[in-house]
Amino acid sequence: MLSIFKTIRGLGRNAAGAVCWQEPKNKTKHLTPALSPFCFADSAKRGEGETRPASRRGPTWSGSRCAGLGLALACWLGTAAGLSAAAAEATARSLKAPGGICEISVALDAGNLTYEVFRAGKPVLRPAALGLQRDDGDFSRGLVFDRAEKVKRQREKYELFAGPQPRVNDVLNFRTLWFHNAQGNPLAVDLVASDEGVAFRYRFPGTNGAVRVVESELTSFALPPDARGWLQPYHAAGPYTPAYEDFYFHVRPGEAPPDSRQKARGWAFPALFQVANSGAWVLLTESGTDESYCACHLAPDSAGGVYHIAFPLADETTRGYTNQFGPEPRFTLPWTMPWRVVIMSATAGDIATGKLVTDLALPSRIADTSWIRPGRASWAWWSYEGEPATTKRFDEFTDFAVKMGWEYTLFDAGWWNQGLKPIAQHALAAGVIPLAWNYAADFYDPAARERKLAEMADAGVRGVKVDFWCSDRQEAMAAQQALMREAAARRMLVNLHGCTIPRGWQRTWPNFISCEAVLGSESYIYESRYTEKAAELDTVLPFTRNAVGPMDLTPVACSPKRFARTTTAAHQLAAALIFTSGIVHYADQPEFFESLPPAALKIFRDAPARWDETRCLAADPGTLAVFARRAGASWYIAGISGSDQPQPVTVDLSGFAKFSRRLAVVEGTNAIMQVAAAPLEKSAAWQHSLPARGGFILRLDR
Repeated sequence: MLSIFKTIRGLGRNAAGAVCWQEPKNKTKHLTPALSPFCFADSAKRGEGETRPASRRGPTWSGSRCAGLGLALACWLGTAAGLSAAAAEATARSLKAPGGICEISVALDAGNLTYEVFRAGKPVLRPAALGLQRDDGDFSRGLVFDRAEKVKRQREKYELFAGPQPRVNDVLNFRTLWFHNAQGNPLAVDLVASDEGVAFRYRFPGTNGAVRVVESELTSFALPPDARGWLQPYHAAGPYTPAYEDFYFHVRPGEAPPDSRQKARGWAFPALFQVANSGAWVLLTESGTDESYCACHLAPDSAGGVYHIAFPLADETTRGYTNQFGPEPRFTLPWTMPWRVVIMSATAGDIATGKLVTDLALPSRIADTSWIRPGRASWAWWSYEGEPATTKRFDEFTDFAVKMGWEYTLFDAGWWNQGLKPIAQHALAAGVIPLAWNYAADFYDPAARERKLAEMADAGVRGVKVDFWCSDRQEAMAAQQALMREAAARRMLVNLHGCTIPRGWQRTWPNFISCEAVLGSESYIYESRYTEKAAELDTVLPFTRNAVGPMDLTPVACSPKRFARTTTAAHQLAAALIFTSGIVHYADQPEFFESLPPAALKIFRDAPARWDETRCLAADPGTLAVFARRAGASWYIAGISGSDQPQPVTVDLSGFAKFSRRLAVVEGTNAIMQVAAAPLEKSAAWQHSLPARGGFILRLDR
């Protein structure tokens, strides 16, 4: 039986550039060039009406992720007579976005690479190190410049099933710079500049078939001292960590991560900063991570505002799976690393609606996506956690989904006590699509993964929620990629829990419909501090975690739990329209929804999981978030407060003049459990005193 150890050690690319599973000939590092059924060709279609451009195929790109790349090189100066030539060279090797607002430059000084980032001509990231060390050579010093490729402009046009907008059509500039190290081994540094930010990655060419190991990276991000950040601690390994489930802390560069819900071993991606002197908001994250690399985070020491890339911890693992090698990533050549992404904007609102993470990801690997359907789901676990799961209860929540017009129902932990097929068949007969919870350890071994997916499919289940990964190691990335691929072959959806953040996968595998990686509504059961910090967290998440991909927070959690909620019911309802997920799993029980005023309840019958258009109307992370989302001929404007004090809010409605039928949902008499719904007169603005930790929804119809 193929172990995940063999799977990782045998990852490589065939002669055509396809990423393949390859079995070693023997116990050495040499791999066979033979293909296997798990190969996926790099010539796969990009999306509707698109194919990979010729400039991004062939031996130059060696089957890498999205290519057609760009970068900038700031030149070192020679003698006084050569200053003008050096300045011209520096300009030629600076890469700007198509609109000219975002820029990245790279400098080589005495064999050491650094880069810096600008927005609107102002520095946003100070010069910081590039480079890495491979087991057979040092690519962090002693580098020699070879050549710079011409700037290429590339259009990224694709469809998303979860996110701020369903269809994307962006233009990016790409460039590649080539170096070699002291042993003469080549290194490509690929850069991208778009109007939403910049990105860079490393790439090793070659086809010798030997497995190489990246032992360390020098990659860092240097924030100026005036920056302020919203960051989440990266947790030490434990039975349920790391899983990106903590609060975000408002810190200055250089501050150490606190031991919050677990001992901190660094800072997690994504990391949000406001750089005052540059007038910019910055979000740092990754994109394009696949089976060839691990997911990374930021090291705990950020002295001087310099944040360093860190690999997963040696003891991270999924319970029930045993690690087979160290946490350092390993792969065969050619080898393309993930993108390191710097999203920039004048406002936090534009960070929330950006698409750079998916612009950089590989195009869809699924040729026919007609079966992928975003939607809403009923879910019994939160309401009855700790109680026996019964057929009657599962069927009741299925029937509630029918009543609400929701597309899905989720059978969470405990379905095995009653058997999966009867409850799944009840759902299918009612026109509701069944989803089922599974444990991550069952999805590492290929044979076990095949058996589990077959079990789900045979019962009629159309999607899997796979929980408790608790690892950012390369083994986990490989198992998750294989799960998405093999689930897609069965036309099944995937929702990851207890996991890392999404890294562009919602584009590459559109059946990856959501994931957790967030401190969500279950924390009213498990985390005593959640009750006081939830409102603040809710107003940070749209600009951090949810800005990089779908987020399964499981909203509308109003019924009493172990730790008393302090956000209002209106806040809870509004947050459900602010957070985005390909499937929205509503946490509460039917009785709570049915207690809502009919007009408020109708919002949750009508509001979709996939929106046609999104605008951020107000963005003050930690204090206030207001979003407008359109579904067909209706706009839903939702606002939430993160403050423990009332605050006045004015919503400009002048851009919605054609939508004359208006409804407001605000706090009711018992603000914790009730909302009030009333019609609004048509006006150019709506003024409201937003209560502490409160919220509101405005519905505008033609």
